[in-house]
Amino acid sequence: MCVCVCVCVFVALCVARAALQFYRRTDDVSNDMEEMDTECQQQQQQQQQDSAAAGDTDKSMADKPFTLAQLLRSAGLRRPLFVACMLQVIQQFSGINAVRLYVSSHSTL
Repeated sequence: MCVCVCVCVFVALCVARAALQFYRRTDDVSNDMEEMDTECQQQQQQQQQDSAAAGDTDKSMADKPFTLAQLLRSAGLRRPLFVACMLQVIQQFSGINAVRLYVSSHSTL
């Protein structure tokens, strides 16, 4: 199992390096790869510290499903929910969904 994980990580790093070389138009991307690895490690450490500081209460909350009532009561999520719903309503009333459907069906012909 450990060998499989190591191989997958190695392949992912090779693919990431190739993509970075393609987009940067240079072969030397080792500094960028090291910087991304450092940032990833810092984020993981921060998440571990946050979860340790929160204690077991967050672990029990993560196991429970998030209900619609909790979503509506959460002040931090109320505005993004409203924006997402309004975007859907505006798309419906503007007719852009019908245009996208019509264009995609005729572009494949």
